[in-house]
Amino acid sequence: MEITDKILIVTVPVADLRGKPVDAKPAYIHDDLQETQVLYNETLWYLDEIDDWYYVEAMEQQKNTYRGYPGWIRKAGVAMINALATYNAVVKNKTARILKSQSENAGILMTVSIGTKFTVNETANKEYYAVILADNKRGYISKDDVNGTEANLNERMLRKAIVSTGRLFLGTPYLWGGRSMFMTQLPGGRQKVDNSIFNIQRSTPNAINTGVDCSGLTNLVYRVNNIDIPRDAQEQWMATKKVSCNRLKPGDLIFVSAEDRPDFINHVMLNIGSERFIEAAETGNTVMVNTFMKRFGEGFNQLAEQDFIIHNKQIHFGSVI
Repeated sequence: MEITDKILIVTVPVADLRGKPVDAKPAYIHDDLQETQVLYNETLWYLDEIDDWYYVEAMEQQKNTYRGYPGWIRKAGVAMINALATYNAVVKNKTARILKSQSENAGILMTVSIGTKFTVNETANKEYYAVILADNKRGYISKDDVNGTEANLNERMLRKAIVSTGRLFLGTPYLWGGRSMFMTQLPGGRQKVDNSIFNIQRSTPNAINTGVDCSGLTNLVYRVNNIDIPRDAQEQWMATKKVSCNRLKPGDLIFVSAEDRPDFINHVMLNIGSERFIEAAETGNTVMVNTFMKRFGEGFNQLAEQDFIIHNKQIHFGSVI
């Protein structure tokens, strides 16, 4: 069947977007084929297909000159739609349960990650919103689990909210190409944690690893607070307003270049003030609060004296607020 100019919607809590049509290994390792992850209800442009895979562009993740982030996704995790949806709420907590009825004790239809967007409607029960799911079933989500997209915070409150959102990711495993909260409840990927979040056994070989890389973290933090920024660190840096070190504020971004390439950014961190930042640093670690001294071996003032050049890398500061 030939498909042209079609739009897909993600129908599973988290799905991998792959560089080739092969599944990720069930381990927290560096995987060059892992491009990014998409969340439930995200929209994708159809480009091609082979066997059980579609080649798509993730429309809600900017990537250079593409319409969206390109990659392969399993057909089982998406469905065709006729028109783009408009969402008015985004999950603000680590995870949120979609319930069968308006009761804390109701059955669970699914559990979704922070950053997942929905169209919600008021219900007679003041504690829940009604949501229409991708399969046209009705579910219910706690109002405490979502931010409205019409939120209008002043700058001080917005910066505080961004930092608070960043802190929710502390302890989340670093996952190359990851863009999701750590979730043990994924269907088909039931996870058993044994001593460490990195020693995980799964019931199926193609279960999804969940976690974040550095730019996946910052992308989701801003998404929760109704600010869309690109997916990758380099594009995030290009999209920011550059700020000097003495104007750096909580909620701003700290960028680190590659060695001897001051304009090529390969790492990003979320500033939280007092010379501290939140970062997803590398495979084998979890999201943590770090300091300039611990991260670079030099304090903030020392780095300022050397124009924020350390180990042949350039540190930049940017703001989108």
